[in-house]
Amino acid sequence: MKKISILLLLLFLNVVLNAEDAKKDEDIDYVALASILIKDGHYSRANEALSHIDVNSKETDLMQYYTLEGIVKMKLSLYKESNEEFYKAIKNGQKEKSIYLYIAQNYFKLKRYSKVIEALDKVSNLVNKKPTLMALKAESYYRLKKYKDALSELSQLLKLHPKYYDAYRQRFVYFMSLKLYQSALDDANVYLKHAKANEKVTVSFIYALREAKELKKAILLAEDAHITYPKNATITVLLANLYIDKGMLKSAADLFNDASMIDYKYTKDAAEMYRRAKDFVAAFYKNSQILDPKEKYKQIIAIYLEFGEYEKIAATKDALERNGLLKEQNILYALAYSYYKIGEYNKAEKYLKKITRSDLYKKSIELRKNMAKCKNNHWECSL
Repeated sequence: MKKISILLLLLFLNVVLNAEDAKKDEDIDYVALASILIKDGHYSRANEALSHIDVNSKETDLMQYYTLEGIVKMKLSLYKESNEEFYKAIKNGQKEKSIYLYIAQNYFKLKRYSKVIEALDKVSNLVNKKPTLMALKAESYYRLKKYKDALSELSQLLKLHPKYYDAYRQRFVYFMSLKLYQSALDDANVYLKHAKANEKVTVSFIYALREAKELKKAILLAEDAHITYPKNATITVLLANLYIDKGMLKSAADLFNDASMIDYKYTKDAAEMYRRAKDFVAAFYKNSQILDPKEKYKQIIAIYLEFGEYEKIAATKDALERNGLLKEQNILYALAYSYYKIGEYNKAEKYLKKITRSDLYKKSIELRKNMAKCKNNHWECSL
């Protein structure tokens, strides 16, 4: 009897508590709560608040409810579901035109570009007031491969918003893809002159022109950028590489030297470029600044080979061995070849025996043939 009384008491308390919770739910305005949570950026909590709303209730403002649901789902990256909610809001009386801007952004995320344009066309007055929206429309045309429409939209954008310089940057990309390189360069120059372009944007322009094999235009842009950003090693090296493309090795070497003053990592490159430019003194000077002994001696061998200093290569044998470089096939062959060139054939053979790499092994065979000629008939020796 006592157990039954306790059970009845618990049931009574449960009913009372549920009734109180129900009354509390009735007192809470979940639409207002969700609006506040959305405004404060708490989208998951806003979604939870909206789940308490009874969509079948006559008191529920479905237009407001579906609008909030659309915004929450958009913020939670549920773009397809978000648009479904927005269209329900429109069906239930949503007259606010800006809802189509949300719909367009969702469609862009979903890569449904024709739908982006369709949504933006419904609110063209709003779109034309905001250059970013016109740029979005142009990009949608571009991704649909409707290049004429994309360029037309950007032209219209610049008529309405002449100081929106990002449009020039956007159109540069389009012109480049259409191989309209002079127009692309013109837009790049306008952008760099008027916009607050950073080094990263400038480099992207130069790279694009270089990739398109528009070497002269890329160099013009890079030279201007180098003057504007003399302490930017990336731009300096990019200009150096453009000079290399043009065969201007000494100018490229000087630029790598400038870059090495800004960033040590370009020291080796500077020495290498001076070697290729056949500036023996400068090559050795830059090489002397390399801290890693292995890298230093590898490059020293390359420099000596470039200038035919074979006796000096032979003289570095102990240093090469001390730094573990005689384990490298290229160095072994360079040392053997140097001994061959100075007529020390036995020492050359000693290192040729250690060659195992296929391409160098073939060269070793030819070197042995030449050494045999030199030993037997000096006049046949093809040193």
